[in-house]
Amino acid sequence: MNVAITLAYLLAAVLFILGLKQLSSPKGARNGNFTAAAGMLIAISATIPLLHFTVAGIAIIGIGVVIGAIVGTVGARSVKMTAIPQMVALF
Repeated sequence: MNVAITLAYLLAAVLFILGLKQLSSPKGARNGNFTAAAGMLIAISATIPLLHFTVAGIAIIGIGVVIGAIVGTVGARSVKMTAIPQMVALF
């Protein structure tokens, strides 16, 4: 495995841990979600070269990520705070 990919996985793990730590308080929850999402983005980006996808395969994955981000953003912004557990269970 490439050193850069290993370092990317390490950075992703650190961001996941920091994100979980920030989720322990309502004040830091938004930043914690963002931090954990950044870790996931780094982990996915580091995994793609290992799978030897074609350009078309990467394009399909990118389209799926964009669609998922749009659906998640619209859903998160339109749900009342008291209904967040139900929204999380839906996804």
